[in-house]
Amino acid sequence: MKISLALSGGGSRAAIFHLGALKRLAVAGLLEDVAKLSTVSGGSLVAALVFSHNGHQWPTSERFLTAVYPELRTILSDTDLFTPGIVLRSPAHWFRRARLLAALLESRWGVRGKLADLPVSPIWFINTTCLRTGKNWRFTQDGMGDWRFGWHYTPPFSLAEAAAASAAVPYVIGALKLRLPREGWWRRDPATKEPVQSIGVTAPTVELWDGGAYENLGLEPIYKPRGDIGGGDSEFVLVSDAGGPLSDDPSWTEMLRGNLSVPRLFDIASDQIRSLRSRMFIQDVEAGRVDGSLLRIGNSTRQLDVSIKKRAWRADYGPYLSDQDAKRASQFPTGLKRTGTDSFDLVARHGYEVADATLNGYGKLLIESVPWGDAQAAVSPPQGEPAESR
Repeated sequence: MKISLALSGGGSRAAIFHLGALKRLAVAGLLEDVAKLSTVSGGSLVAALVFSHNGHQWPTSERFLTAVYPELRTILSDTDLFTPGIVLRSPAHWFRRARLLAALLESRWGVRGKLADLPVSPIWFINTTCLRTGKNWRFTQDGMGDWRFGWHYTPPFSLAEAAAASAAVPYVIGALKLRLPREGWWRRDPATKEPVQSIGVTAPTVELWDGGAYENLGLEPIYKPRGDIGGGDSEFVLVSDAGGPLSDDPSWTEMLRGNLSVPRLFDIASDQIRSLRSRMFIQDVEAGRVDGSLLRIGNSTRQLDVSIKKRAWRADYGPYLSDQDAKRASQFPTGLKRTGTDSFDLVARHGYEVADATLNGYGKLLIESVPWGDAQAAVSPPQGEPAESR
């Protein structure tokens, strides 16, 4: 069964949670079945890491477990990407912070290459929000644009620029401004996505915001309500949602000063969009209109067992994160600074266990439950034996 995979926004928390979910798919040998990938913000950052550190190819399950995951664990645990200190040391970028983020993705995280370097399969949709049109602007290996602005079939931009645009959080990083090609723009047929009319460029530049400003789950390129999954050979829609709940603390003191009122309104609107999108998706899954599952951050294995199978059926929940630890993982900050190995392992394990419990109990992509500790032992070389010799 082919998989259409969506990785949500949520900064470094999302990036690590998604790595844990990908690890669970890899343990089941399912990464080879991913035919479409749609990402937002933190999901785009981690996908950019995966491709960049695997020769711009989607990894096999074995390659992910033995090489890609360990390397990305080291990078995210040990390397600050975007912090106030880094910004302060870069005064030339104080008002172009998204451009700074793109540069830091290259220099600090090793995200290199052009969009054209990506593989044809799986097709990867990098989601952003176009300030001019208010629509979902996408980058792919062979295209960029939105349905109102137009579509260009030879995007000249780097992978770091596309990922930075997808993660350009309003009011924190700000929009990424790109100068566009003057020629080669098309109107596309909404149904077939085929070019139907050559057009002039709508504007010489475009400003792109975080894809989560439009829709933080990354569902739109791979799924429409009422069971439309966009054709193609992908049959199972798997959504990894690492967006945390809306904070109960709106920082009223700052809001009264006028400092946070607009960001707070943005957070409220984004939370509502996320809730509506996920609700429609689950309704279609439950009605049998689409095959799929939602991996949602925040619930422990025990809580998911009760929710899905209506009982805590496992004899021993000792090998799994407690309810409290799962909640702690879901509250991990979204900032882009180094996490340390303990925090990385907590959030990644939570992503792994959410995928394990959800896919073990629900949907057509059923897998046998494998505890985190067993998966760790399976991919670790015997003591004293170097990994290269395995």
